[in-house]
Amino acid sequence: MAGSYREAWASVTGNRNLRLAQLSSLAAWTGEFLFLSAMTVYAFDQDGAAGVGLVGFLRVLPATVALPWLGVLADRVSRRQLLVAACVLRAATAAGAAVAVDQSAVVYALLTLSTVCHAAYRPVLAALFPTLCTTPEELTGVNAVRAILDGAAALVGPLAAAALLAAYDPAAAFAAVALLAGLAGGLAARLRYETPHLAAAGGPTGRGGVVADVVEGLRELRRRPRALEVIVLGGAQCLVRGAVTVLAVVVAVELTDLGGPGVGILWAAFGVGGFLAAMASIGAAGSARLGTLFGAGIALWGAPLVLIGLLTGSPVAIGAFVVIGAANAIVDVTGFTLLQRLVPDQTLARVLALTEAVFSLALAMGSLAVPFVLSALGGTGALLATGAVLPVAVVARWAALRAIDADIGVRKDRITLLRRVGMFRLLPVPVIEGLAQRLGRVGVPAQTDVFRQGDPGDGFYVVESGRVAVLVDGREIRRLGAGDAFGEIALLRAVPRTATVRALEDTELATLSGPAFVSAITGFSATASTAEQLVSGYLTEDRQRQAEPPRPEPDRGQGPR
Repeated sequence: MAGSYREAWASVTGNRNLRLAQLSSLAAWTGEFLFLSAMTVYAFDQDGAAGVGLVGFLRVLPATVALPWLGVLADRVSRRQLLVAACVLRAATAAGAAVAVDQSAVVYALLTLSTVCHAAYRPVLAALFPTLCTTPEELTGVNAVRAILDGAAALVGPLAAAALLAAYDPAAAFAAVALLAGLAGGLAARLRYETPHLAAAGGPTGRGGVVADVVEGLRELRRRPRALEVIVLGGAQCLVRGAVTVLAVVVAVELTDLGGPGVGILWAAFGVGGFLAAMASIGAAGSARLGTLFGAGIALWGAPLVLIGLLTGSPVAIGAFVVIGAANAIVDVTGFTLLQRLVPDQTLARVLALTEAVFSLALAMGSLAVPFVLSALGGTGALLATGAVLPVAVVARWAALRAIDADIGVRKDRITLLRRVGMFRLLPVPVIEGLAQRLGRVGVPAQTDVFRQGDPGDGFYVVESGRVAVLVDGREIRRLGAGDAFGEIALLRAVPRTATVRALEDTELATLSGPAFVSAITGFSATASTAEQLVSGYLTEDRQRQAEPPRPEPDRGQGPR
């Protein structure tokens, strides 16, 4: 476990791109939490409770409507450039709000645009993370580190807002948001990576209109029922989370002796639980049970609410919010990792953007529904009913979550096999996931040729078990065993097979089509260079061995001499 912690942190601090991306995220989300606090105070000062309600509406609806279109844009253009553009526009609108602070209508309009700009940031960054990672375990660890940094932003942002509002005014807070957005954009601009080739990632390459691309994002979910399962359960969790924002006040004021200040205590307990769980999820980065971990997190979001309703008391309520916070971190890390792995890279940004839109609407609906539930059932009844929703949903969908684990487990085994091939080790996660999904299997009986010298090259092979011999002009020059690969020379040089490969014993081979292999290898400079060195080395070695005189066969009729 300690090794997993070190490896996850090392993957962020040692990988320049991941380090820049995480620091950019920290700056952006610190600015967002600062922005939220300052905007709420400004609205209350200007228009009272009605102003706060208006700001809440302006934060949710325009961003939710814009997200599907922003997701399409992120699948059409460079995600790095879109991150930079979103941050620059965010900085400009926040700075404008600071300048126009005396004109509330202008400020509200600018704050709405600023919120829309930031709405694109999270799904675009989440869609970019897989490209910056080389293993699924690294991706899970990065999501866990991001959750920890988000927790830090949730603490630092409001504290910074409080300090700026106490010492200066909302204009200073808005200016600080602009500076943080500019910092986030500057860090994102320094990212350097190669974009996965669409064919290499395993998906279609055609482009239609913008509306067609939004529709394609919805169709992608129909084609990916496992991803849809994650979104539906995540939406249910957001519905309950929206309700909890109201129920926390009921728990503190009406059902316990915590009183009004207790609302802050409950959310602080939520933050503590989230931090601890995010740290623990780093150690679980290599787990293949992401589906059931996700389901457990969803269930643990609701079960503590039932406990509060049954066992009313301040210690129970505080402990329950610690558990809910931990569950939130588990859901966040595993849910994003699952979507990043289950959805192809070429549609990932729009699917994540659609997901954010669904979650935002679910949060709003949960908050709006609670007053009606409270009126009908009372405080205790509302807690019991709201809390029971998620455990029941998880029980109903447990088989589907187990199926996700089975799918991830198969992929893990295939990726492990592919990573044993030197040419594949530097491929980013979207490409290696796509290859793993397209990997076939074939059994070859002993003394059977896989292919013969002069045959057309149409596939790449990795030995899963057994042994094969490589023969040139009938002469054995090499033997390969489990984890070794062959077939790349004909594919990369576009020539007929340069050797015969024969199974020495019953052998199991993993297979990739020629186009999938070539697209993956040639799509990245590092892998293309590695493959070229390997092919050149093989050809040179083969020529040298062919030039050697044949070794005399031993006299098998006599004993050793």
